[in-house]
Amino acid sequence: MNYPRTTASQPRFLLSSIAVAAMLLAQGASAQDAATQRVEVTGSSIKRLATENALPLTTYKAEELANQGLTTMTEIAVALTVATTNEPVGGGGGGTMINMRGLNTNRTLVLLNGRRLANEALGASSVNVDVIPMAAIERVEVLRDGASALYGTDAIAGVVNFITKKAVQDVTLHASTVQPEKSGGGQQKRVTIVAGKGDMATDGWNVYTAFSAQRRDSLLQRDRPGIWDPDKLASLGGTPFTANTSGGSASPANFTIYRNGRPANITGNPYFASGCVAPGLPQTTVPSTRTNANGANTCITDPSIYPELLPENQQVTLFTKAALAHGDGKIFSVELNLSRSYIDAISGPQPFGNNTDYDRLTASRRPLMITSASPWYPGGSGGVPAVAGLNGEDLALTWSLDELGAVKLHDVQTNHRFVIADEGQVRGWDYRVGASYGYSHRESGFKENFVRTPGVYAGVANGILNPFGAQDAAGREYLASISADGQNFREADVRYYGADFNLSRTLMDLPGGALGIAVGGDWHRETFAETATMIGDEVVWRVSGTPGNSPSGQRKVAGLYVELDAPVTRQLDLNFALRGDHFSDFGDTYNPKASFRYQPVKALMVRGTVSKGFRAPTLPELYGTPRTLQPSTSSWDDPLLCPSATPNVAGSGTLTTDPRFAGLGLDAERVCNTRLTTLVGANPDLQPEKSKTYTIGFVIEPVKNFVATIDFWKIDMEKTIAQINEDSIFDNLDRYQDLFVRNPDGTLQYITKTRLNMGGLKTQGIDLSLNYSLPTANWGRFGFSMDGTYTDKYEGQNDEGSPWVDSVGRIGALATGSTSANTYIFKWKHQARVNWSYGAFFAQLTQQYSSTYEDTNALPTQQPGQPFYNVIAPYRVYNLATTYKVTPKFKIGLGVNNLFDHDPPLSNQRLSSRVVFAQNIAKPIGRAFTARADYTF
Repeated sequence: MNYPRTTASQPRFLLSSIAVAAMLLAQGASAQDAATQRVEVTGSSIKRLATENALPLTTYKAEELANQGLTTMTEIAVALTVATTNEPVGGGGGGTMINMRGLNTNRTLVLLNGRRLANEALGASSVNVDVIPMAAIERVEVLRDGASALYGTDAIAGVVNFITKKAVQDVTLHASTVQPEKSGGGQQKRVTIVAGKGDMATDGWNVYTAFSAQRRDSLLQRDRPGIWDPDKLASLGGTPFTANTSGGSASPANFTIYRNGRPANITGNPYFASGCVAPGLPQTTVPSTRTNANGANTCITDPSIYPELLPENQQVTLFTKAALAHGDGKIFSVELNLSRSYIDAISGPQPFGNNTDYDRLTASRRPLMITSASPWYPGGSGGVPAVAGLNGEDLALTWSLDELGAVKLHDVQTNHRFVIADEGQVRGWDYRVGASYGYSHRESGFKENFVRTPGVYAGVANGILNPFGAQDAAGREYLASISADGQNFREADVRYYGADFNLSRTLMDLPGGALGIAVGGDWHRETFAETATMIGDEVVWRVSGTPGNSPSGQRKVAGLYVELDAPVTRQLDLNFALRGDHFSDFGDTYNPKASFRYQPVKALMVRGTVSKGFRAPTLPELYGTPRTLQPSTSSWDDPLLCPSATPNVAGSGTLTTDPRFAGLGLDAERVCNTRLTTLVGANPDLQPEKSKTYTIGFVIEPVKNFVATIDFWKIDMEKTIAQINEDSIFDNLDRYQDLFVRNPDGTLQYITKTRLNMGGLKTQGIDLSLNYSLPTANWGRFGFSMDGTYTDKYEGQNDEGSPWVDSVGRIGALATGSTSANTYIFKWKHQARVNWSYGAFFAQLTQQYSSTYEDTNALPTQQPGQPFYNVIAPYRVYNLATTYKVTPKFKIGLGVNNLFDHDPPLSNQRLSSRVVFAQNIAKPIGRAFTARADYTF
C-alpha cells in the first residue's frame, strides 16, 4: 500500500499556526536570558550549561503539562510523540508503560530523579509510571537516543527521567475533575497536597511531602452506543448482534439433548416460549430466531449489556524528601515513595458448559449435565416449564450466572522506594553517591461474583443449583459456599537493591574550555518471584498465569563507566563515554557512546551521537512461567494433516489424502478446526539483544525567541526478543514452518509460542520541535510550539536471514506482551500548542495528531481490494485549557478535552469482543470538561 505523504495529511491547524508564527517572526522580539547555572542533565554525568547540551533531550515542565490538560501520568505517557504508548483500557491491569519508538516497554528506561525504580511485578518487566508521584514532579526529561553507556545497557530506545521538586517551603492544595459531557461514566477526580518547611539557604534543611489520590470511574460500552452500532460493526467485518446470531451461554440456560452419551444436536430452552423471561432473573437474553436443529428454540445473551470500555481505576501516591546541608555545599537527602494503584475490571457473568474451559491446566472442556433426577429438570418438581418432545434424556447445558451479575477482577499494584543520597564537592571533585531499595508487588484476584467451576458442576448434578431460574435459599447458600471472591489467583514480587556513585571534575583547559571527566559505577540486584495458586484452575474464567507454578529468578549487575567532555574549540565539543557491565547470568559487555556538538554561528548548532546497547532478557522472559504444553487459544486446521488454501480460516481445511499418513488413522475432529497443542511459557535459552543507535541533529535559532530542532535517528537491533501470536503464525505459514515441531510420523507435537530470539529490527525517522514566543507591550505574550516524530522505517525480521518487513503504518510492530491493544508505528505523530498569556490569564489550545494507518485486517476478507478492508483515517483531538491567577496564592483553571467531540475511529482490532474503537489513539469518553483549583498558603 502506498502511504500518503506526511505533508499532505497535516491538519489545517498546524499549517495555519506555522504561518502565524512566521508572520510574527518578521516583527522581531526581545531575547531571553540564557541560563547560566551549570546543571546535570539526563544523558550526561558532567555538569554544563543547559544551552550546551549536545544530546536530543526534550524537557517538559510540570506547568506545561498542566497547560496541555494532562492530569494523570497515563495521559503524559500517551501524549509523548516519541512513544507509541497504549492507555490501559478494557480491563488492562498492568498499568501504564512507556513504549518509546515502538521498541517495547522494556527497552525504554524510566528513572525517578536519575535512579531506577522496581519494575511492575508481572508482564514485561517495565516500570508502571502510575506509581510515580505526579504531585511532586518538577519536570520530565526525555532523552531520545540510547543511553546505555551511562544508565545501563537496556536503555536502547531512550530514557524518560521524572525529576521531583528540590525543595518546598509552603503548603499547596490542589483539586481537579474531568467530567464527560455524555453520561454513563469515565469521570476523573484528583486531589493533592504538597507541604514543606525549611530553607536550604538559611536553615540548611528542607522537608516536604506530596500526597496525591486520583480516581476514574468505570465506563460501560452500552453508554457509548456509537461504538457498538450494528451497522458500523458490520462495516468492519464483524458480526452484529441479531436474534439470529449463534448463541452461547445464556440465563436461563440453553440445553442440548444427549442420547447414548453423545449430543443429538437438538437444542432448546424451557423459557423460549415465554420470551426467555424466567422468574427472578434479570432480563439479559432474547429468543433466538435460528431454525436449524442446533440453535433453535434457544435464548441469546445481549452482548451490549456487560462489556466495559474503561475500567475503574485509582492511584494513591505519597512522596517525601528530606534534605540536610552539611560541610561546605554538601547535601544529604532521603527520599521515600509509597504508591498503590488498582484497576477493577468488569466482564460478563461467569459462563459454564462445553463452550468454556473446565480447567486451565489442560484447557479441557466437558459438558455441564443435568438429569431427570434433578428437581430443576424441565417439567420436574421445581416448577421449570416442561418442553414438548423432551422425554427425560440427559441435557448438556450452556449456562451464564447472570443471577449473580457481572464479574469483577481486582488488580492491585503496590510500589515502595527508599533512597539515601549525598552530593557535593570534595578536593575539587563533584560527587554524588546513593543507595536505593525498591519493592513492587502485584496481585490479581476475584472481587465479585466468581464461583468455582467444579462446584457448579456438582451443584447442578445433585440438584441443588437451578440453571433455569433464580436460586432458592439452598441454592443461594450453596453458591456462597463455592464463592471464590476475595481470593487471588496470581501474585508476584520484584525487589530492587542498588548503589551508585559518580565523580566529576575539570582536568585542564582546552581552546574551547575546560576538559571534563566523570567516572562512576553502580551495582544492583533484582529478584523476581511469582505464585499462581490452584484457585485459578477451579475458576478458569478471566484467569492469567499457570496455576500451581511458582517461578522465580534473580540477577546481579555491576557496572563502571567513564565520560570525557572535550571542548576542542569554542565551536566544537566532543564527548566520549564507555560503560562495562558484568551480568551474573550473561557475563561481560562493553558499550561505548560518542557525541559531538558543533556551533559555527550563534544561530546554528549541529549535534550527533552514536552508541551501542545490550539488553539481557528480563527475569520473567527467562524464568517466568515454565514451558508447558497447552491447547491453542483458538481453533485451527493442522496445515499438514488438514491442509487448506486459506489456513488462517479455521474449518476451511480437509483431511489429508496424502498416502504418507494413510496408516495413522487420522480423525478430522483431532486435526481440523480444533485446538492444537502449543508450547508456552518462559524461555531460559534466550540470548541478549544488541543494538546500535545513531542520531544527527540541528538546532536553529534564525531570529530571537524562535528555536527549531531537527534530529534524525536510526536504531539497528539484532536477536530481538519477541513473541508470536497464533494469528501471525497461520497468516504466514511459509515463514513460520520452523515453529511446528512434529513427531517422526508427521503428527504435530506442538507449535512453539514461547518468546524467541528472532531476527533483526531497523527503525529510523526524524524528530521535529518548534518553539516560538512573542512578547508584546499591550497584548501579553503569544506562543507556538510543536513536537513531532516522523518514522520513515520500521523493518523487522522474523528470524535471522528472513526477509525484512516494514511495519510503519500497519500492524506487525515488535510484540510487547504488556499492552492492552495492538501496537502500531505511525508515519507521523505530533502535538502542537498555541498559547496566550495576558496578566493573570493563560490559555492554550493543544492538538494531538496521529497519521493514517492500516487496521488489523486479520480476516481474508479484510485485505486490500476486499470487503471490510479498513484504514484508520488521520486522527486529531483538541484540548483547551485556561488558567487564571485570582491572587498570587489562588489559581483556578477550566478547560475542555476533545473540544470538538471527535468520535474515536472504529477499528477491527477486537471485533470478537465488540470493543471496536481504536484504543491506541483515542479515548471513548467524548468531550469532557475539566476544572482545577490550586491554593498555596
